[in-house]
Amino acid sequence: MYVQTDKSVYLAGEPVLMKLLTTDDENIPLVFSKVGYAELIRDSIAILQIKVELTNGTGSGQMVLPVNLPSGYYRLIAYTQFMRNEGASVFFEKTIAVINTFQSDYQPIENNSKSEPVISNDRETEASVISLNPNKATYTTRERGEMIINGLPENIYTLSVSIAGKEGISIPEPEKSNTAINEFPKQTDPFLPEYEGPIITGKIINNETGNPLPMNMETSKIKLSPVIAFPGDKIWFFSGKISETDHRVLFFTSGNPGTKEIATVLYNSGEKYHIEIQSPFVNRFKPKPLPALRVDSSCYDQLLSRSVALQVFRYFSKDSSEIQNISSSYLKIKPSSSYRLDDYTRYTTMAEVFTEIIINARFHKNSGKQELEVLIKRSSNYSYGYPLVLLDGVPISDHEAIYNYDPRLVERINIYDNSYVLGSFLFDGIIELKTYRGLHQNLNLNTSSKIIQYETPQAPYRFETPDYSNEKNRHSIMPDSRHTLLWNPDLRSDGQDTIRVPFDTSDLTGEFQATVEGITKDGKIVYATATFKVE
Repeated sequence: MYVQTDKSVYLAGEPVLMKLLTTDDENIPLVFSKVGYAELIRDSIAILQIKVELTNGTGSGQMVLPVNLPSGYYRLIAYTQFMRNEGASVFFEKTIAVINTFQSDYQPIENNSKSEPVISNDRETEASVISLNPNKATYTTRERGEMIINGLPENIYTLSVSIAGKEGISIPEPEKSNTAINEFPKQTDPFLPEYEGPIITGKIINNETGNPLPMNMETSKIKLSPVIAFPGDKIWFFSGKISETDHRVLFFTSGNPGTKEIATVLYNSGEKYHIEIQSPFVNRFKPKPLPALRVDSSCYDQLLSRSVALQVFRYFSKDSSEIQNISSSYLKIKPSSSYRLDDYTRYTTMAEVFTEIIINARFHKNSGKQELEVLIKRSSNYSYGYPLVLLDGVPISDHEAIYNYDPRLVERINIYDNSYVLGSFLFDGIIELKTYRGLHQNLNLNTSSKIIQYETPQAPYRFETPDYSNEKNRHSIMPDSRHTLLWNPDLRSDGQDTIRVPFDTSDLTGEFQATVEGITKDGKIVYATATFKVE
């Protein structure tokens, strides 16, 4: 794993823009895992954690630093789940500096001599010789410029470029010791490679005792059927597999990036058990000594301008910290019939709705409890079968929750009258209820079902900048307070040895540094930097 960031010195409140790249131990790009994990560490505890969606071995995302994050040096650690089988010594690690301009929690230096940054990057020594040059040494604010990259190899696999303000803060090199990170507890089953997408892991918990299933219990005898789903207007449904060795539940998922909710359901449990989703992160690391952050007093004015610019940027930016997520439905089918309830008489109970409106589904009392059934065709005959029931994408195992639900909250009911195999389940059709707000409000689930907040991998982050080749944009009254002028983690060379990359300066002045990093298909690193001024 290798990680490039847009810079090495950040203010509290700024996003850390990063690109992840996976290779084998000879630096050959490796298309293996679909998810990368990054953690920001202070002392031994993870302060921030993100998952990044990987496509063809690369992915980009952002980690937004809290505005109350103390000043200091932090360790950025990245890995895949499969790397955990080899131990923490193979993880990627780099050091970044964070300055909180709202707190005086860094050590000032009064010698008025800036120290040049020392950025650790083991791969720089292996880098192929390329050149990176701006088309001018000095720019004005809000000016279109170009970075010219020469000498690129023809077989570039991936290439990225960043341009950000340069700060006189030194960055200590991380220890080379392989014992820098705690070896996490070994588990019976290895960490599986995430070939298709995130493997979500859970434990089966006894509702009465709060403890996991005993290791000597044979889960095949109690026939529990674990399920997760992502609530929303699409059907995202995944069945789980229970490990007989340690009773972990594994859900093999794919797609659907972004932060959202997750619903867990344990069919055939009654109300005795539920699923508890486990963190996929390492979470805790062995402490590593880092020096105190020292800031030269000559940097104060520049940091003040940058701090004001950050606040202006956060105020005026529309979606500055929002990840652009685009996903498609996991179950791509159309309902055989759809009922928009406003087209009918509005009833006050679900029993009336399914009696008076829904033709091909009904409530049926079984052992004293109401169950939903759907009419499906079997060969040449029609009969009622047991369906998958969803409300705003949440699987409902106890249909009494639907029977007692307020139909005035429901906008539409969709009926799917075919048999569907979803994971290890065979359902006789699907009954899907959609509320007006799509938030499954006032839904009372039994104790075998839970809805929790869950962060799925980030989709590629899209960095947007104004276009100052347009004269109208140059004279816009909208402030432009970007400290990072350009971040392109997927720069295309198309086999050319020279490419020109346009960028636009902002309202900030000072010295800026451009960095281009990449790797060839045969594992050779390309790397170059250049500086320029904005006045």
